[in-house]
Amino acid sequence: MDEEIPSVPPNAFFLIEGVKVYPLVKEVINIGRRIENDLVIDDPRVSRRHAQLRAIQEQGHFVLIDLNSTGGTFVNGHRISQSILYPRDLISLGGVLLIFNQDDPPPRPDLIDTVQ
Repeated sequence: MDEEIPSVPPNAFFLIEGVKVYPLVKEVINIGRRIENDLVIDDPRVSRRHAQLRAIQEQGHFVLIDLNSTGGTFVNGHRISQSILYPRDLISLGGVLLIFNQDDPPPRPDLIDTVQ
């Protein structure tokens, strides 16, 4: 009975500012500057409650929703109120860049040339 049916699409993550990987493992992820958020981005360009990411299991994708942020939420250069995310989408939260990806994790430089 310990086996759970996954409620979020597998192998999805944000790459934040090109350096930090944040796995997307919850059905709802609140994003913003406040410590109460699931994904805290400590940058003055990000609103306290900036955006929310919701997993839509039936369709196997995520929807990003702007929460009336001051700096806006952009997907691939277009300001959005909500948008379905696709692999390699470029997201800007008030100027802080995130890349959404799914089913294709970034290579780990420390493991290159270790496979025989």
